[in-house]
Amino acid sequence: MGLWNLNKFPFHPDILSESLKNGTLYKTLNSPFTRKIISTSLDKDENGITKLEEFVEKFSTDTRSIIQRILKDKETIVPYIIFDHICKIFDIERSKLKEYIKNPIIKKSILNTAETIVKFGVREPLVFGEPLMVVWNITGRCNLRCKHCYEDAGVLSKGLPSELTKEEKIRVMEEIIKTNIPTFAFAGGEPLIDPVFWELAKIGKEGGLYMSINTNGTLITKKVAEKLKEIGFAYYGISLDAATPEIHDEFRGVKGAFEKAITGIKNLIEVGEADKVCISFTVARENAIIKNQIPEMIKLRENLGIRKVVLYNYIPCGRADFGNDLTCEEREKLFEIFYEDLKQGKESLLSTAPQFGRYCKQMYENGLGDIAVIGHFTSGNAKKLKNLVELIGGCGAARAYIAIQPDGSITPCVFMPNVYIGNIKKNGEIRKEHLLDVWDNSDVLNIIRDRRNHPERCGCKGKYFSVCGGCVARSYAYFGNFISPDPGCILNKEKIEEKLFYFTHKFLTRDNR
Repeated sequence: MGLWNLNKFPFHPDILSESLKNGTLYKTLNSPFTRKIISTSLDKDENGITKLEEFVEKFSTDTRSIIQRILKDKETIVPYIIFDHICKIFDIERSKLKEYIKNPIIKKSILNTAETIVKFGVREPLVFGEPLMVVWNITGRCNLRCKHCYEDAGVLSKGLPSELTKEEKIRVMEEIIKTNIPTFAFAGGEPLIDPVFWELAKIGKEGGLYMSINTNGTLITKKVAEKLKEIGFAYYGISLDAATPEIHDEFRGVKGAFEKAITGIKNLIEVGEADKVCISFTVARENAIIKNQIPEMIKLRENLGIRKVVLYNYIPCGRADFGNDLTCEEREKLFEIFYEDLKQGKESLLSTAPQFGRYCKQMYENGLGDIAVIGHFTSGNAKKLKNLVELIGGCGAARAYIAIQPDGSITPCVFMPNVYIGNIKKNGEIRKEHLLDVWDNSDVLNIIRDRRNHPERCGCKGKYFSVCGGCVARSYAYFGNFISPDPGCILNKEKIEEKLFYFTHKFLTRDNR
Protein backbone atom coordinates (compact mmCIF):
# COMPACT_ATOMS: atom_id res chain seq x y z
CA MET A 1 0.00 0.00 0.00
CA GLY A 2 2.50 2.52 -1.10
CA LEU A 3 5.76 1.32 0.45
CA TRP A 4 8.78 2.07 -1.70
CA ASN A 5 10.17 -0.52 -4.05
CA LEU A 6 13.08 -2.09 -2.17
CA ASN A 7 14.89 -2.65 -5.45
CA LYS A 8 15.26 1.14 -5.67
CA PHE A 9 16.20 1.58 -2.02
CA PRO A 10 19.90 2.32 -1.35
CA PHE A 11 20.33 -0.70 0.95
CA HIS A 12 19.75 -3.57 -1.44
CA PRO A 13 17.50 -6.18 0.23
CA ASP A 14 19.75 -9.12 -0.69
CA ILE A 15 22.72 -7.52 1.07
CA LEU A 16 20.67 -6.49 4.08
CA SER A 17 19.23 -9.99 4.40
CA GLU A 18 22.70 -11.55 4.14
CA SER A 19 24.04 -9.26 6.86
CA LEU A 20 21.29 -10.47 9.17
CA LYS A 21 21.90 -14.15 8.48
CA ASN A 22 24.67 -14.87 10.98
CA GLY A 23 22.81 -13.20 13.81
CA THR A 24 25.63 -10.92 14.96
CA LEU A 25 23.78 -7.83 13.79
CA TYR A 26 20.72 -8.89 15.79
CA LYS A 27 22.81 -9.40 18.91
CA THR A 28 24.64 -6.11 18.49
CA LEU A 29 21.48 -4.06 17.95
CA ASN A 30 19.61 -5.77 20.80
CA SER A 31 22.43 -5.46 23.33
CA PRO A 32 21.66 -3.22 26.35
CA PHE A 33 24.75 -1.14 25.56
CA THR A 34 23.68 -0.43 21.96
CA ARG A 35 20.11 0.36 22.95
CA LYS A 36 21.31 2.72 25.67
CA ILE A 37 23.62 4.56 23.26
CA ILE A 38 20.83 4.86 20.68
CA SER A 39 18.38 5.96 23.35
CA THR A 40 20.76 8.73 24.39
CA SER A 41 21.05 9.82 20.76
CA LEU A 42 17.28 10.34 20.72
CA ASP A 43 17.36 12.88 23.56
CA LYS A 44 16.20 16.30 22.36
CA ASP A 45 17.81 19.67 22.95
CA GLU A 46 15.96 22.89 23.81
CA ASN A 47 14.97 23.23 20.13
CA GLY A 48 13.45 19.75 19.99
CA ILE A 49 16.30 18.36 17.85
CA THR A 50 17.77 14.95 18.73
CA LYS A 51 21.48 14.16 18.73
CA LEU A 52 20.84 11.55 16.07
CA GLU A 53 19.30 14.20 13.80
CA GLU A 54 22.41 16.32 14.34
CA PHE A 55 24.64 13.32 13.54
CA VAL A 56 22.73 12.60 10.33
CA GLU A 57 22.91 16.26 9.32
CA LYS A 58 26.63 16.46 10.05
CA PHE A 59 27.44 13.32 8.11
CA SER A 60 25.48 14.46 5.07
CA THR A 61 26.98 17.97 4.97
CA ASP A 62 30.41 17.88 6.66
CA THR A 63 33.29 17.79 4.16
CA ARG A 64 36.18 18.04 6.65
CA SER A 65 38.80 15.31 6.99
CA ILE A 66 38.80 13.10 10.06
CA ILE A 67 41.94 14.91 11.33
CA GLN A 68 40.15 18.26 11.16
CA ARG A 69 37.23 16.78 13.07
CA ILE A 70 39.48 15.43 15.82
CA LEU A 71 41.15 18.83 16.22
CA LYS A 72 38.05 21.04 16.07
CA ASP A 73 34.89 18.97 16.60
CA LYS A 74 35.35 15.53 18.15
CA GLU A 75 31.61 14.87 18.30
CA THR A 76 31.39 14.66 14.51
CA ILE A 77 33.68 11.61 14.56
CA VAL A 78 30.83 9.45 15.89
CA PRO A 79 28.45 9.88 12.92
CA TYR A 80 31.40 9.64 10.54
CA ILE A 81 32.46 6.23 11.94
CA ILE A 82 28.89 4.87 12.12
CA PHE A 83 27.89 5.84 8.61
CA ASP A 84 31.29 4.92 7.19
CA HIS A 85 30.74 1.42 8.61
CA ILE A 86 27.31 1.32 6.92
CA CYS A 87 29.01 2.18 3.63
CA LYS A 88 31.33 -0.80 4.01
CA ILE A 89 28.55 -3.24 5.00
CA PHE A 90 26.34 -2.34 2.07
CA ASP A 91 29.07 -1.47 -0.43
CA ILE A 92 27.87 2.11 -0.94
CA GLU A 93 30.13 5.02 -1.82
CA ARG A 94 30.27 7.59 0.97
CA SER A 95 29.25 10.41 -1.38
CA LYS A 96 26.17 8.46 -2.49
CA LEU A 97 25.13 7.68 1.08
CA LYS A 98 25.41 11.37 1.92
CA GLU A 99 23.02 12.17 -0.92
CA TYR A 100 20.60 9.45 0.19
CA ILE A 101 20.59 10.76 3.75
CA LYS A 102 19.66 14.24 2.59
CA ASN A 103 16.37 12.75 1.40
CA PRO A 104 13.77 13.49 4.13
CA ILE A 105 12.20 10.03 3.66
CA ILE A 106 15.55 8.37 4.44
CA LYS A 107 16.08 10.68 7.42
CA LYS A 108 12.67 9.76 8.84
CA SER A 109 13.41 6.08 8.25
CA ILE A 110 16.75 6.29 10.09
CA LEU A 111 15.13 7.98 13.08
CA ASN A 112 12.23 5.51 13.02
CA THR A 113 14.71 2.61 12.97
CA ALA A 114 16.51 4.04 15.98
CA GLU A 115 13.23 4.30 17.88
CA THR A 116 12.38 0.75 16.84
CA ILE A 117 15.58 -0.63 18.36
CA VAL A 118 15.06 1.29 21.61
CA LYS A 119 11.34 0.60 22.08
CA PHE A 120 10.87 -2.91 20.76
CA GLY A 121 14.26 -4.31 19.81
CA VAL A 122 15.01 -6.19 16.60
CA ARG A 123 12.72 -9.20 16.39
CA GLU A 124 10.82 -11.26 13.87
CA PRO A 125 8.64 -9.70 12.70
CA LEU A 126 9.58 -6.10 13.50
CA VAL A 127 7.39 -3.76 15.49
CA PHE A 128 8.38 -0.27 14.40
CA GLY A 129 9.09 2.54 16.84
CA GLU A 130 6.55 4.71 15.03
CA PRO A 131 4.19 3.53 12.29
CA LEU A 132 6.04 2.91 9.05
CA MET A 133 2.89 4.06 7.31
CA VAL A 134 -0.36 5.85 8.11
CA VAL A 135 -3.44 5.24 5.97
CA TRP A 136 -5.84 8.15 6.38
CA ASN A 137 -9.43 7.89 5.20
CA ILE A 138 -9.74 11.63 4.77
CA THR A 139 -13.44 11.52 3.93
CA GLY A 140 -16.42 9.20 4.12
CA ARG A 141 -17.84 10.65 0.92
CA CYS A 142 -17.61 8.79 -2.38
CA ASN A 143 -19.14 9.02 -5.84
CA LEU A 144 -19.56 5.22 -6.02
CA ARG A 145 -21.46 2.69 -3.90
CA CYS A 146 -19.25 -0.39 -3.84
CA LYS A 147 -20.55 -3.68 -2.46
CA HIS A 148 -17.40 -4.36 -0.49
CA CYS A 149 -16.59 -0.89 0.91
CA TYR A 150 -14.97 -1.25 4.34
CA GLU A 151 -15.88 2.37 5.15
CA ASP A 152 -19.53 2.12 4.04
CA ALA A 153 -18.75 5.26 2.07
CA GLY A 154 -21.02 7.16 -0.27
CA VAL A 155 -22.33 10.60 -1.20
CA LEU A 156 -24.53 10.47 1.88
CA SER A 157 -21.99 8.76 4.13
CA LYS A 158 -23.23 8.03 7.63
CA GLY A 159 -19.96 9.36 9.02
CA LEU A 160 -20.10 12.69 7.20
CA PRO A 161 -21.52 14.88 10.00
CA SER A 162 -18.60 14.03 12.31
CA GLU A 163 -15.80 14.48 9.77
CA LEU A 164 -12.96 16.75 10.73
CA THR A 165 -13.27 20.27 9.38
CA LYS A 166 -10.98 21.60 6.67
CA GLU A 167 -8.86 23.40 9.27
CA GLU A 168 -8.67 20.27 11.44
CA LYS A 169 -7.60 18.10 8.50
CA ILE A 170 -4.83 20.55 7.66
CA ARG A 171 -3.74 20.45 11.29
CA VAL A 172 -3.63 16.62 11.21
CA MET A 173 -1.33 16.72 8.19
CA GLU A 174 0.89 19.34 9.79
CA GLU A 175 1.25 17.12 12.84
CA ILE A 176 1.95 13.92 10.89
CA ILE A 177 4.89 15.49 9.04
CA LYS A 178 6.47 16.27 12.43
CA THR A 179 6.72 12.55 13.19
CA ASN A 180 9.22 9.97 11.95
CA ILE A 181 6.52 8.26 9.89
CA PRO A 182 8.05 8.02 6.39
CA THR A 183 5.15 6.77 4.25
CA PHE A 184 1.56 7.94 3.98
CA ALA A 185 -1.50 6.82 2.01
CA PHE A 186 -4.60 8.86 1.19
CA ALA A 187 -7.77 6.77 1.17
CA GLY A 188 -11.49 7.18 1.84
CA GLY A 189 -14.21 7.27 0.70
CA GLU A 190 -12.85 8.82 -2.43
CA PRO A 191 -9.99 11.16 -1.47
CA LEU A 192 -10.21 13.16 -4.72
CA ILE A 193 -13.78 14.17 -3.85
CA ASP A 194 -12.55 16.11 -0.82
CA PRO A 195 -11.75 19.78 -1.70
CA VAL A 196 -9.00 19.90 0.95
CA PHE A 197 -7.13 16.95 -0.62
CA TRP A 198 -4.80 19.09 -2.73
CA GLU A 199 -3.74 21.24 0.19
CA LEU A 200 -3.11 18.15 2.34
CA ALA A 201 -1.05 16.55 -0.44
CA LYS A 202 1.07 19.66 -0.82
CA ILE A 203 1.76 19.80 2.93
CA GLY A 204 2.68 16.10 2.96
CA LYS A 205 5.05 16.38 0.05
CA GLU A 206 6.76 19.50 1.40
CA GLY A 207 7.06 17.69 4.74
CA GLY A 208 9.03 14.86 3.15
CA LEU A 209 6.42 12.09 3.13
CA TYR A 210 6.51 9.25 0.63
CA MET A 211 2.89 9.51 -0.47
CA SER A 212 0.45 7.22 -2.23
CA ILE A 213 -3.23 7.49 -3.03
CA ASN A 214 -5.93 4.82 -3.16
CA THR A 215 -8.67 5.99 -5.49
CA ASN A 216 -11.47 4.62 -7.66
CA GLY A 217 -9.86 6.52 -10.54
CA THR A 218 -13.09 7.98 -11.93
CA LEU A 219 -12.11 11.58 -11.14
CA ILE A 220 -8.63 11.47 -12.68
CA THR A 221 -9.02 13.76 -15.66
CA LYS A 222 -5.99 14.80 -17.68
CA LYS A 223 -5.75 17.97 -15.56
CA VAL A 224 -5.97 15.97 -12.30
CA ALA A 225 -3.29 13.56 -13.54
CA GLU A 226 -0.97 16.48 -14.25
CA LYS A 227 -1.58 17.94 -10.79
CA LEU A 228 -0.88 14.58 -9.13
CA LYS A 229 2.38 14.26 -11.05
CA GLU A 230 3.35 17.81 -10.16
CA ILE A 231 2.92 17.09 -6.44
CA GLY A 232 5.05 13.96 -6.80
CA PHE A 233 3.09 10.92 -5.68
CA ALA A 234 5.07 7.71 -5.46
CA TYR A 235 2.23 5.28 -6.07
CA TYR A 236 -1.35 5.28 -7.39
CA GLY A 237 -3.67 2.45 -6.42
CA ILE A 238 -6.60 2.50 -8.89
CA SER A 239 -9.50 0.25 -7.94
CA LEU A 240 -10.73 -2.15 -10.61
CA ASP A 241 -12.71 -5.22 -9.62
CA ALA A 242 -13.15 -6.70 -13.07
CA ALA A 243 -11.73 -6.43 -16.57
CA THR A 244 -15.13 -5.70 -18.13
CA PRO A 245 -17.53 -2.77 -17.58
CA GLU A 246 -20.54 -4.99 -16.80
CA ILE A 247 -18.94 -6.82 -13.85
CA HIS A 248 -16.98 -3.86 -12.48
CA ASP A 249 -19.90 -1.43 -12.62
CA GLU A 250 -22.26 -3.89 -10.97
CA PHE A 251 -19.68 -4.44 -8.23
CA ARG A 252 -19.13 -0.70 -7.82
CA GLY A 253 -22.79 0.30 -7.91
CA VAL A 254 -22.56 2.96 -10.65
CA LYS A 255 -22.80 2.57 -14.43
CA GLY A 256 -19.87 4.00 -16.35
CA ALA A 257 -17.42 3.56 -13.42
CA PHE A 258 -15.21 1.15 -15.39
CA GLU A 259 -14.72 3.43 -18.39
CA LYS A 260 -13.95 6.41 -16.15
CA ALA A 261 -11.42 4.38 -14.12
CA ILE A 262 -9.69 3.14 -17.29
CA THR A 263 -9.59 6.71 -18.58
CA GLY A 264 -8.05 7.78 -15.26
CA ILE A 265 -5.32 5.14 -15.62
CA LYS A 266 -4.62 6.17 -19.21
CA ASN A 267 -4.42 9.82 -18.18
CA LEU A 268 -1.76 8.96 -15.59
CA ILE A 269 0.12 6.93 -18.20
CA GLU A 270 -0.08 9.79 -20.68
CA VAL A 271 1.53 12.26 -18.25
CA GLY A 272 4.39 9.80 -17.61
CA GLU A 273 3.31 8.03 -14.42
CA ALA A 274 2.88 4.49 -15.81
CA ASP A 275 5.56 3.00 -13.53
CA LYS A 276 3.68 4.24 -10.47
CA VAL A 277 0.21 2.96 -11.41
CA CYS A 278 -1.22 -0.17 -9.85
CA ILE A 279 -4.59 -1.87 -10.28
CA SER A 280 -6.14 -2.63 -6.89
CA PHE A 281 -8.36 -5.69 -7.27
CA THR A 282 -10.51 -6.89 -4.37
CA VAL A 283 -10.69 -10.68 -4.45
CA ALA A 284 -14.31 -11.61 -3.72
CA ARG A 285 -16.20 -14.76 -4.63
CA GLU A 286 -18.38 -12.89 -7.11
CA ASN A 287 -15.60 -11.51 -9.28
CA ALA A 288 -12.63 -13.82 -8.62
CA ILE A 289 -14.32 -17.22 -8.36
CA ILE A 290 -17.74 -17.14 -10.05
CA LYS A 291 -16.68 -14.80 -12.88
CA ASN A 292 -12.98 -15.80 -12.93
CA GLN A 293 -11.64 -12.28 -13.39
CA ILE A 294 -8.07 -12.66 -12.13
CA PRO A 295 -6.64 -14.07 -15.41
CA GLU A 296 -8.44 -11.26 -17.21
CA MET A 297 -6.93 -8.68 -14.87
CA ILE A 298 -3.45 -10.01 -15.68
CA LYS A 299 -4.19 -9.51 -19.38
CA LEU A 300 -5.50 -6.01 -18.69
CA ARG A 301 -2.32 -5.16 -16.79
CA GLU A 302 -0.26 -6.26 -19.78
CA ASN A 303 -2.45 -4.40 -22.27
CA LEU A 304 -2.26 -1.18 -20.27
CA GLY A 305 1.49 -1.55 -19.69
CA ILE A 306 1.31 -0.66 -16.01
CA ARG A 307 3.36 -1.70 -13.04
CA LYS A 308 1.34 -4.26 -11.12
CA VAL A 309 -1.91 -5.71 -9.92
CA VAL A 310 -2.30 -5.99 -6.17
CA LEU A 311 -4.99 -8.41 -5.06
CA TYR A 312 -6.62 -7.17 -1.90
CA ASN A 313 -8.01 -9.46 0.74
CA TYR A 314 -11.81 -9.32 0.89
CA ILE A 315 -12.76 -8.57 4.49
CA PRO A 316 -16.42 -8.78 5.60
CA CYS A 317 -16.77 -5.37 7.22
CA GLY A 318 -18.53 -2.15 6.30
CA ARG A 319 -20.87 -3.09 3.42
CA ALA A 320 -19.01 -6.31 2.63
CA ASP A 321 -21.12 -9.33 3.59
CA PHE A 322 -19.84 -12.74 4.59
CA GLY A 323 -21.44 -14.46 1.60
CA ASN A 324 -19.00 -12.86 -0.85
CA ASP A 325 -15.89 -14.01 1.02
CA LEU A 326 -13.74 -16.85 -0.27
CA THR A 327 -13.26 -20.18 1.44
CA CYS A 328 -9.72 -21.02 2.50
CA GLU A 329 -9.60 -23.66 -0.26
CA GLU A 330 -10.57 -21.09 -2.90
CA ARG A 331 -7.95 -18.64 -1.65
CA GLU A 332 -5.27 -21.35 -1.68
CA LYS A 333 -6.12 -22.18 -5.28
CA LEU A 334 -5.69 -18.55 -6.27
CA PHE A 335 -2.24 -18.50 -4.67
CA GLU A 336 -1.16 -20.86 -7.44
CA ILE A 337 -2.03 -18.19 -10.02
CA PHE A 338 -0.26 -15.47 -7.99
CA TYR A 339 2.85 -17.60 -7.63
CA GLU A 340 3.03 -18.57 -11.30
CA ASP A 341 2.85 -14.90 -12.26
CA LEU A 342 5.80 -14.12 -9.97
CA LYS A 343 7.75 -17.02 -11.43
CA GLN A 344 7.36 -15.43 -14.86
CA GLY A 345 9.40 -12.52 -13.55
CA LYS A 346 6.49 -10.07 -13.55
CA GLU A 347 6.90 -9.15 -9.87
CA SER A 348 3.59 -7.43 -10.15
CA LEU A 349 0.79 -9.70 -8.95
CA LEU A 350 1.08 -9.52 -5.18
CA SER A 351 -1.51 -10.20 -2.52
CA THR A 352 -2.45 -8.54 0.75
CA ALA A 353 -3.50 -11.93 2.09
CA PRO A 354 -0.69 -12.62 4.60
CA GLN A 355 -1.03 -16.35 3.95
CA PHE A 356 0.63 -15.81 0.58
CA GLY A 357 3.91 -15.31 2.46
CA ARG A 358 3.40 -18.69 4.07
CA TYR A 359 2.52 -20.24 0.71
CA CYS A 360 5.74 -18.92 -0.85
CA LYS A 361 7.80 -20.23 2.05
CA GLN A 362 6.19 -23.66 1.76
CA MET A 363 6.91 -23.76 -1.95
CA TYR A 364 10.57 -23.01 -1.23
CA GLU A 365 10.76 -25.60 1.58
CA ASN A 366 9.27 -28.25 -0.71
CA GLY A 367 11.65 -27.46 -3.56
CA LEU A 368 8.84 -26.19 -5.80
CA GLY A 369 10.02 -22.62 -6.24
CA ASP A 370 12.41 -19.96 -5.02
CA ILE A 371 10.18 -16.85 -4.75
CA ALA A 372 9.62 -14.90 -1.54
CA VAL A 373 7.41 -11.88 -0.99
CA ILE A 374 8.31 -8.99 1.29
CA GLY A 375 5.00 -7.86 2.72
CA HIS A 376 2.82 -7.18 -0.31
CA PHE A 377 5.02 -4.71 -2.11
CA THR A 378 7.93 -6.59 -3.66
CA SER A 379 9.42 -10.05 -4.15
CA GLY A 380 12.70 -11.78 -4.84
CA ASN A 381 14.83 -14.87 -4.31
CA ALA A 382 13.67 -16.84 -1.25
CA LYS A 383 17.15 -17.98 -0.22
CA LYS A 384 18.66 -14.50 -0.41
CA LEU A 385 15.72 -12.71 1.21
CA LYS A 386 14.81 -15.27 3.89
CA ASN A 387 15.94 -13.22 6.88
CA LEU A 388 14.55 -9.94 5.60
CA VAL A 389 11.19 -11.54 4.75
CA GLU A 390 10.83 -12.83 8.30
CA LEU A 391 11.90 -9.48 9.71
CA ILE A 392 9.29 -7.52 7.75
CA GLY A 393 6.74 -10.18 6.84
CA GLY A 394 3.09 -10.77 7.38
CA CYS A 395 0.17 -8.63 8.46
CA GLY A 396 1.37 -5.08 9.17
CA ALA A 397 -1.51 -3.96 11.39
CA ALA A 398 -0.22 -2.68 14.76
CA ARG A 399 3.38 -3.43 13.72
CA ALA A 400 4.04 -1.31 10.66
CA TYR A 401 0.95 0.71 9.99
CA ILE A 402 -2.12 2.28 11.52
CA ALA A 403 -5.28 3.93 10.18
CA ILE A 404 -7.01 7.26 10.82
CA GLN A 405 -10.72 7.63 10.13
CA PRO A 406 -12.53 10.73 8.74
CA ASP A 407 -13.44 11.95 12.24
CA GLY A 408 -9.85 11.57 13.53
CA SER A 409 -10.48 8.20 15.19
CA ILE A 410 -7.50 5.84 15.20
CA THR A 411 -8.01 2.18 14.27
CA PRO A 412 -5.52 -0.73 13.94
CA CYS A 413 -6.38 -1.24 10.27
CA VAL A 414 -8.65 0.26 7.61
CA PHE A 415 -10.50 -3.05 7.59
CA MET A 416 -11.36 -2.58 11.28
CA PRO A 417 -13.22 0.75 10.93
CA ASN A 418 -15.19 0.37 14.14
CA VAL A 419 -12.34 -0.68 16.44
CA TYR A 420 -11.60 2.73 17.95
CA ILE A 421 -8.40 2.80 19.97
CA GLY A 422 -7.99 6.56 20.26
CA ASN A 423 -8.33 9.83 18.39
CA ILE A 424 -5.74 12.23 17.02
CA LYS A 425 -8.08 14.97 18.26
CA LYS A 426 -8.21 15.01 22.03
CA ASN A 427 -9.93 17.62 24.17
CA GLY A 428 -10.34 19.71 21.05
CA GLU A 429 -6.61 19.63 20.26
CA ILE A 430 -4.91 17.81 17.37
CA ARG A 431 -1.35 16.74 18.17
CA LYS A 432 1.06 14.10 16.90
CA GLU A 433 1.54 12.94 20.50
CA HIS A 434 -2.03 11.63 20.57
CA LEU A 435 -1.28 9.30 17.64
CA LEU A 436 2.10 8.20 18.98
CA ASP A 437 0.70 7.60 22.47
CA VAL A 438 -1.84 5.18 20.98
CA TRP A 439 0.94 3.45 19.03
CA ASP A 440 3.02 2.99 22.18
CA ASN A 441 0.33 2.18 24.74
CA SER A 442 -2.82 0.76 23.14
CA ASP A 443 -3.80 -2.56 24.74
CA VAL A 444 -5.44 -3.60 21.47
CA LEU A 445 -2.29 -2.98 19.44
CA ASN A 446 -0.19 -4.86 21.98
CA ILE A 447 -2.52 -7.87 21.78
CA ILE A 448 -2.32 -7.88 17.97
CA ARG A 449 1.49 -7.61 18.06
CA ASP A 450 1.88 -10.47 20.52
CA ARG A 451 1.89 -13.36 18.03
CA ARG A 452 4.29 -15.58 19.94
CA ASN A 453 2.07 -15.92 22.98
CA HIS A 454 -1.08 -16.69 21.00
CA PRO A 455 -0.30 -19.82 18.93
CA GLU A 456 -4.06 -20.51 18.73
CA ARG A 457 -4.19 -17.86 15.99
CA CYS A 458 -2.33 -20.09 13.56
CA GLY A 459 -2.93 -23.62 12.34
CA CYS A 460 0.80 -23.79 11.67
CA LYS A 461 1.35 -23.48 15.46
CA GLY A 462 3.64 -20.54 14.93
CA LYS A 463 5.86 -22.06 12.25
CA TYR A 464 4.99 -19.31 9.77
CA PHE A 465 3.92 -16.55 12.14
CA SER A 466 6.82 -14.27 11.18
CA VAL A 467 5.94 -14.31 7.45
CA CYS A 468 2.16 -14.46 7.93
CA GLY A 469 0.53 -14.11 11.36
CA GLY A 470 -2.92 -14.21 9.82
CA CYS A 471 -5.21 -11.28 9.04
CA VAL A 472 -6.40 -9.84 12.33
CA ALA A 473 -9.18 -7.89 10.58
CA ARG A 474 -10.68 -11.12 9.24
CA SER A 475 -10.37 -12.80 12.65
CA TYR A 476 -12.17 -9.87 14.26
CA ALA A 477 -14.87 -9.76 11.58
CA TYR A 478 -15.70 -13.42 12.03
CA PHE A 479 -15.23 -13.95 15.76
CA GLY A 480 -15.18 -10.52 17.41
CA ASN A 481 -11.70 -10.76 18.94
CA PHE A 482 -8.07 -10.30 17.98
CA ILE A 483 -6.60 -13.71 18.76
CA SER A 484 -8.97 -16.04 16.92
CA PRO A 485 -7.58 -17.96 13.94
CA ASP A 486 -7.93 -16.33 10.53
CA PRO A 487 -10.50 -18.38 8.55
CA GLY A 488 -8.69 -17.34 5.36
CA CYS A 489 -5.87 -19.83 5.98
CA ILE A 490 -6.11 -23.45 4.86
CA LEU A 491 -4.01 -24.52 7.88
CA ASN A 492 -6.74 -23.18 10.17
CA LYS A 493 -9.52 -25.22 8.59
CA GLU A 494 -9.98 -27.66 11.48
CA LYS A 495 -9.84 -24.89 14.07
CA ILE A 496 -12.42 -22.86 12.18
CA GLU A 497 -14.75 -25.80 11.75
CA GLU A 498 -14.56 -26.42 15.51
CA LYS A 499 -15.37 -22.78 16.25
CA LEU A 500 -18.22 -22.65 13.78
CA PHE A 501 -19.65 -25.87 15.22
CA TYR A 502 -19.41 -24.39 18.72
CA PHE A 503 -21.17 -21.15 17.74
CA THR A 504 -23.87 -22.99 15.76
CA HIS A 505 -24.51 -25.39 18.63
CA LYS A 506 -24.60 -22.50 21.11
CA PHE A 507 -27.21 -20.54 19.16
CA LEU A 508 -29.33 -23.59 18.36
CA THR A 509 -29.34 -24.56 22.03
CA ARG A 510 -30.30 -21.03 23.04
CA ASP A 511 -33.11 -20.85 20.47
CA ASN A 512 -34.58 -24.21 21.59
CA ARG A 513 -34.81 -23.35 25.27
